[in-house]
Amino acid sequence: MHFLAGVDEAGLGPILGPLVVGGVGMTGPAGTDPWRVLKAHVARHKHEKGKVRVADSKKVNQGPHGFERLEQTALVFWAAQHGGLPATLGAWLQDLGVDLPLLQRCPWYEDLSLALPRHGTADWLLLQGELVAKALRKAEVTLVDIAVRPVDVEEWNGLIADTDNKSRAHFHAYAEVLGRLLARLPQDVDGHLVADRCGGRMHYAADLRRLVPDARLEVDHEEAASSSYKLRRGEHTTSITFAERGEDRAFPTALASCFAKYLRELMVECLNRWFQARVPGLEPTAGYYVDGHRFLAAVAPQIEQLALPRHRLVRVR
Repeated sequence: MHFLAGVDEAGLGPILGPLVVGGVGMTGPAGTDPWRVLKAHVARHKHEKGKVRVADSKKVNQGPHGFERLEQTALVFWAAQHGGLPATLGAWLQDLGVDLPLLQRCPWYEDLSLALPRHGTADWLLLQGELVAKALRKAEVTLVDIAVRPVDVEEWNGLIADTDNKSRAHFHAYAEVLGRLLARLPQDVDGHLVADRCGGRMHYAADLRRLVPDARLEVDHEEAASSSYKLRRGEHTTSITFAERGEDRAFPTALASCFAKYLRELMVECLNRWFQARVPGLEPTAGYYVDGHRFLAAVAPQIEQLALPRHRLVRVR
């Protein structure tokens, strides 16, 4: 058996809304390609009718039906692992282990009753989840873990204040999910974890040693396109690779990117809905720099009138 895992994030660049880190861990026979064993139900390179697509979330979430496809990918695999679906965003965040009281300090996250799924019906998603789960069992592949960790604006700003370094703040967000996946690694198997690169960062050895102090870590290479390490525990080795376009290299990394993007989209929807209820005609935002500032200018009177803490709404970096 072999352990295959992936980590990716969504929302590093915007000035509004959370950074979300996703992680997926799987076990299966060495050499198993999840895209191949799931080809009857999962598309990779293009959208195919009747299938969910597992790829870079930016490719899945394209066009007028992009969000619906993204939602299908996330919820079908959630159903495949858990046998059911969360009814609301709040229920899903609770299932994910998110500290809801901490998150709900922000008024736009006080009401997390956003119904799931946002599009279509749960019946189709549950059926597809059963089919995916059956195909995984047939291939002796197990979805071991799905981790999705939102870092809200206030927490992100706190990390920047503590580190004065965006790259270190970014890795801190990664570290929790990386550590969780490595903790789920069976002690009697080899493994491979592919994480999407943290910006332009090349060196991860010191942080990985702190993350897994009981293992021997060897640097394989640290180059412009990727950095790779070997984590040795007893007779078994896990390779850890941080690579540009990691979601194109490994199925779990692509799936992790879809989970991260889906949760970010839901949380940004909460932000938009809260302000739209107070500003008639307000156009929603995805939170990126130019449009984020357009949005902030439009809601500036409400920010002042309600004395909303800016550090909970706008990223400092």
